[in-house]
Amino acid sequence: MAPVKLAEGCDRDCSFCAIPSFRGPFRSRRPTEVLDEVGWLAGPGVSEVCLVAENSTSYGKDLGGREALVHLLRDLAGVEGLRRVRLNYLQPDELTPGLLEEMAANPVVCSYFDLSLQHASAPVLRRMRRGGSRAAFLELVRRIRDLDPDAAFRSNFILGFPGERRADVRELEAFLEAARLDWVAFFAWSPEDGTAALGLDGRVPEATARDRVERAQEVQDRVLAETQEAWVGRRLEVLVERVEAGGAAEGRSFREAPDTDGVVRVEGAPGGLRVGEYLPVVVTAAEGPELLARPAG
Repeated sequence: MAPVKLAEGCDRDCSFCAIPSFRGPFRSRRPTEVLDEVGWLAGPGVSEVCLVAENSTSYGKDLGGREALVHLLRDLAGVEGLRRVRLNYLQPDELTPGLLEEMAANPVVCSYFDLSLQHASAPVLRRMRRGGSRAAFLELVRRIRDLDPDAAFRSNFILGFPGERRADVRELEAFLEAARLDWVAFFAWSPEDGTAALGLDGRVPEATARDRVERAQEVQDRVLAETQEAWVGRRLEVLVERVEAGGAAEGRSFREAPDTDGVVRVEGAPGGLRVGEYLPVVVTAAEGPELLARPAG
């Protein structure tokens, strides 16, 4: 696996983020540069690339076309040796129908949607200078699942943002229950120099913000347990990243991004299995963020 940068900078004006102030405006890399780098990586054996940017869905807007990302994904499907493309950090209000369809249908693009949601309460999102709402985000998740019922989802949420009320937290918890996302990270808001949020009223006490993070995490832990259990008895293809003594191995399916999500642990792996190979497995059990599996017969 290797990360490949799509762009530098960001043009968004989120009130909690200082990145535009020190990384500058959004600047896409040329498609030929990205393709050349991926081809160079795939030559010595990289089979999965993670496309990264502050905002991947803005890719190409400064190159004269909003469909540049769709075309790039189609071109990547032709790179010899490449098995997986994982697209990170997607802005929900920039996800076009064409991009969603391409991600669901392209044979090398993981049906993995890393959505930058940040909250689900419309009033809090407006104070964050972002769009969306619980209803809008649920509709987006529904549209994606209509294209691929097995699509995997990741997102991050900020608790304790200035002005956040108990009702806003309940709105987020209700969204988590309904959306059934796979992988979620929660953060308590903290003041950051150079951000507009420093000037907002309604500061939430740090202890309260931490309590809200814990409550949201408890909700998501229950959701994850049910989501993981639903994969028991089903087949997955695992990119092997570690081979252990005694016939055990560990890796990731399309559902897990490196270093951030869960893993798939395989018992009874065939002899001679090597790191970097793809192994078809059947899931036998779920333990928190881990799936347990055996080689498929």
